[in-house]
Amino acid sequence: MEFGIFESFDQSRGGAAGELLEARLRFAAEAERLGVGHYHVTEHHGTPLSVCPSPNLFIAALSQRTERMRIGALVNVLPSYDPFRLAEEIATLDQLTGGRLDFGVGSGVSPYELEIFGIEIAQAKPRYAETLEAVTSALRTGRMRHEGRLLRSYDAELSVLPVQRPYPPLWYASSNAATAEWAGRNAVNFVGRWNRGAITDIVRTYWDAWHSGTGERINGPVARPVAGIAGSVVIASSEQRARDLFGRANDLFCERLTHLWHRNGDHRVDAAFSTEASLASGAACVGTAEQVRDQVVHQIETSGANYFEMSIFFGDMSLDEGLYSLRAFMEHVAPAARAAAPG
Repeated sequence: MEFGIFESFDQSRGGAAGELLEARLRFAAEAERLGVGHYHVTEHHGTPLSVCPSPNLFIAALSQRTERMRIGALVNVLPSYDPFRLAEEIATLDQLTGGRLDFGVGSGVSPYELEIFGIEIAQAKPRYAETLEAVTSALRTGRMRHEGRLLRSYDAELSVLPVQRPYPPLWYASSNAATAEWAGRNAVNFVGRWNRGAITDIVRTYWDAWHSGTGERINGPVARPVAGIAGSVVIASSEQRARDLFGRANDLFCERLTHLWHRNGDHRVDAAFSTEASLASGAACVGTAEQVRDQVVHQIETSGANYFEMSIFFGDMSLDEGLYSLRAFMEHVAPAARAAAPG
């Protein structure tokens, strides 16, 4: 059983971006000291949902503040990258981390962010697939030879290769059965939301595909991948204090999350991450350490997941508030979750 942290860099009220980023670097260093195995950051553009639109810049800085914890983006939005440049960046980051990089890949979820790069939402997934093919091939061979379809063609040698061969392990985030089957068949590490227990069937699909997978896997060198649950975690000395803190922080997070959607008159995502919906669906584990422990253990035992990724420092939380939840989780929740994890 492994644990990770998901970082969104959402912009707090009145705080400077540099102060927020420094707080996250300090938070990540403490997470490593406490035994958190992974620290994953998001990628968003043109929105106060993130004051760090280039996740690889933060990962480079974090590589110098940590020594053991695996770090990476969950995910790099592949359609927004030049594939050759991305391949070189991934290789360089893996060198900076000494082979600790996780390579998250995805097509992006916001049509309004993709529009900034001139990408229509209908092209996002095919561009993602073509970019993934070009980048992984280049990292494996040291040269990008690619006959472009939606992308342009390439024939150039990489100036640097990653420490991890043929490339850092791939990660994918979704709550969709079709992508879970693809990820499992290819041993791609996978994270999805609890969603009232619906993740149970998703995780089962993942492991069935992993066990039955034959032929070459994209993530072939990964002997035992992870299929995990992602959710918010807030722990306080009482249930009411935890709920008050979660409500305050999550309301601001949702305001940032929906910023571009609302600017375009689009309210489709309003309910998905609201405070009430997150608590009702189990996507937020909120309460005392004992209450959160029981909720997380139930999710692990029910789903068969072997990984849990926390959004634990977000919205307008102070560093001390985030650290309180983190320390309580690793001391009281993590041991019980490990004991409940599948063999």
